[in-house]
Amino acid sequence: MRLMSYDIVYNYEDDDNGYKEGDDIDHDIKVDIKPLYNTVTCLSLKKYFTNIFASKEFSDVTLVAQDGSELKAHKLILCARSEVFAAMFRSNFEESKTNRIRIDDMDAEVIEEMLKFLYTGGDISGKFAEELFVAANKYSILDLQTMCENILINTMMVATVADILLLADRHTNDRLKTKAVQFIVNHIKTVTGTEGWKKLCQTDHDLSRLVLDKTERTAKRRRYSSDSSSSISSEENNGLPNL
Repeated sequence: MRLMSYDIVYNYEDDDNGYKEGDDIDHDIKVDIKPLYNTVTCLSLKKYFTNIFASKEFSDVTLVAQDGSELKAHKLILCARSEVFAAMFRSNFEESKTNRIRIDDMDAEVIEEMLKFLYTGGDISGKFAEELFVAANKYSILDLQTMCENILINTMMVATVADILLLADRHTNDRLKTKAVQFIVNHIKTVTGTEGWKKLCQTDHDLSRLVLDKTERTAKRRRYSSDSSSSISSEENNGLPNL
């Protein structure tokens, strides 16, 4: 049996030769192997870049975390994945002269996770989603921002939703903000008892007021909908003939 790269899945020999479907013959199986090839290529590239990230060989830039920890990286990767990093090295900034980037608002673990994503594009640890969301906005890494946004939406909890709302508002992420507001409205009694909500009320009165106004409007709409349904049901019952 011979595998060949064609768009047709298979093809039988001409009927004039006496072959028919079901005969035990050696067909040319024509399979389109291009998708498989592309998958294998992507996996190989990811493996190679994972190795480059792990080995740090030929690294030419150092990222310094807030605790002074140093992490090695490659300018070319940083610039290819982030326009902000690219601007640093294209300009006359200090980073382009010293090949050192100080990141005073991020832990070494978070920077390491960000670098791993820049090299491999792979999944990230959910426990760093908030910190990486901030980093993605700071360095304009759009695909990382989207990944963090999805994680924060899918793992939203009563205890942390107020913090996520504040995060979304500060970074002007409308989708995350809308999801957080709706979550709070649906769980208003429990959310307002959390430390996160108390902090939100202290730090951003307008944002907490927006949520409460949304909650009030939603409650009124639900009451109106409930009253309307009850009224319609009552009218229908009154119109029924006595049995």
